[in-house]
Parts: sequence; C-alpha cells; structure tokens
Amino acid sequence: MSPAQTILLSGANGLIGSALRKALSAKGHTVRTLSRSSGDVLWDVSAGDLPEDALDGVDVIVHLAGEPIAQRWTTEAKKKIVESRVKSTQLLSERAAAQAKRPALVLASGSNYYGYDCEELVDESAASGGGFLAEVCRAWEGAAQLLRDADGRVVMVRTGIVLSAEGGALAKMLPPFKLGVGGKIASGKQRMSWIGLEDLVAVYCLAVEDATVTGPINAVAPNFVTNLEFTKTLGGALGRPTIFPLPGGVVELLFGEMGKETVLGNLGVEPRRLRELGFTWKTADLKAALESTLTD
Repeated sequence: MSPAQTILLSGANGLIGSALRKALSAKGHTVRTLSRSSGDVLWDVSAGDLPEDALDGVDVIVHLAGEPIAQRWTTEAKKKIVESRVKSTQLLSERAAAQAKRPALVLASGSNYYGYDCEELVDESAASGGGFLAEVCRAWEGAAQLLRDADGRVVMVRTGIVLSAEGGALAKMLPPFKLGVGGKIASGKQRMSWIGLEDLVAVYCLAVEDATVTGPINAVAPNFVTNLEFTKTLGGALGRPTIFPLPGGVVELLFGEMGKETVLGNLGVEPRRLRELGFTWKTADLKAALESTLTD
C-alpha cells in the first residue's frame, strides 16, 4: 500500500478524470479538483491565474484537462487545442518548480506523439512524428520542461484509444454497430493501439504512487489490432454483423484533417516502459476488454 498523498487533479469530471478520482480516493489519497468553475481550486489559464496556495501540501499534480480533440479542426479550434494544453501545463510547471517541496506532474499526452501513419512499431524511444496531433503532443510535453529543469518529476502518459461505453471513441462507434450497420474503415489494415479504461486508471495510479517513474509511458494494451480485427471483435461482442464498410474518402469528407489523423490513423504502439515496470493489464485482450466495458 502506497503512503497516502494529496493529489491536485484537473479534468476530474471527464471520462478518465472521474474514474481516476474514484480510484485514488479508494486507495486512501486526498484528491483536490482543479477547474475553471466548480472545483476545489479554481483557475483561469488564459489569465495565468492560479491561487497562490493551490499547490500547498500537494504531492502530485495530475493534469488531464484540455480542449476536446474530437471536433473539426478549424484554425480557431486548433489554436484552442494547443493553447489549452500548453498554457495550462506551463502555469502548473512554473508554480510547481517554485515550491520548496516540488510536486510531481503526471501529464496526459497522446500516442499520436509518434505521428498518425507509422510503418514500424514504436515504443517510448521513438522520435516524434508528423501531423497536427504530434505537434500538439510535443508542445504539450515541452511545456513541462521548466519543472524538469528544476529536477522535478514529470511523467507523460501517451494514451491510445480508450475503450469505454461511457465516452470516447468507442461510445461514438456503438450506435451504428448496435444497429448492425458497422464495418471496417477504409482498408481495415490500419493499426489501432488501445487500452481499457480500468487499465488506464491503473497506469495513472502507478505514475502517481511510484516516485521512480519518470518520462514517457505508452498507455496502451500489449496487443494492438488492425481496424478490421477491431471491427469483427466489436461486432462479435454485440452479436451484430459488420458488413458495411466506411470508405476513407467519406471519413475525410465528414471529419477533415481530424478524421485523417484519428479515425484513419495507422499507429502500432508498444508499451515497453509498462512491461519494464512489471505492469499487469486486467484486459490485455481486446475481446475481454470490449466484453468487460459493454457489460459494466
């Protein structure tokens, strides 16, 4: 059992944040929520406003908040996506670095750090790739450099597709699949790197509790799948046919650049650091993960 700590959590009302808050509290930790409107600590990132006592007694900051990615990427939307992550991370890093006892920072990031069309498998040693989301992740992680320079502990959780029926990509897929009109997307050969919500929460708990953990962690299951395999497995779990393919051109027409980098993305990610840390996945198999979340 890890010693009880005080955690400052942003994004506590989101899919991941709400589950993580419950898990940390159940483990005996004190969780303070950081929000623009209704948290224990209120802040205004655009104004650079964070209360002077916000980090008093805080052992670990877990920063999940950011402008949603799943929207059409207009110029204005892109600006909000970048600035919401970079400015908030800079503010937290600056304040953390100034503390006599520096809190650790566990920062949400994305597996798209490696790009969106990778021919080879990638692990944490791989370089960043191309595309808007890779640019976002580089800037996002880079915004914590001040805390790293002050010898603070920073963990970047590079997350794949999160499987939950309550939100995220899977929740958006379920309606057509339940109606029996789901199918593979484009060729179906593109790799999908995923993780169950329960396992993702466990990764964050590990990053919070283990002071030896630092740097990037690929938060994905050890078994990536192709889009065709994902489609067939989801259809099987729902007992529905999957015979209606969605052409790649239609995806790009509907979602633009966002669809190209996310829905059509080809990214096989290896969780090398989690293996080294002896992490145990509760749902390492896609079928088990889907059945678990669909029956919860």
